[in-house]
Amino acid sequence: MSESDESLFKRLRESVIQIRKTPERATAPESHHEIIVRDAIRQLARSRVSEILRQLRATRGLSYEQVREQTGLTQQTIYDMEYKDRRLTVGELAALAKCYEVNINDILGIDLEQ
Repeated sequence: MSESDESLFKRLRESVIQIRKTPERATAPESHHEIIVRDAIRQLARSRVSEILRQLRATRGLSYEQVREQTGLTQQTIYDMEYKDRRLTVGELAALAKCYEVNINDILGIDLEQ
């Protein structure tokens, strides 16, 4: 894992810890509208990541078998990530970023660097 990826994970971890420490976030009731909006955003984010993963594999000319060999992920898992709304673990994300020779930020479409 690269130094920038480790920095990303550290920042994400710190953000989650900070959110957990904020009592009003943990106890404030969510409105039905907030839940719908949050679910829509999650769905959009997953679709975007899936599309990026498909494009990365295609532009590098890799088969599912080749990605499996480089990442240790099963072919079904790779397919599900690309086409079936499957959530990625941090380890899977790191393995795919390494395989496709990109930064994790590029797959997620975010930039946590300041």
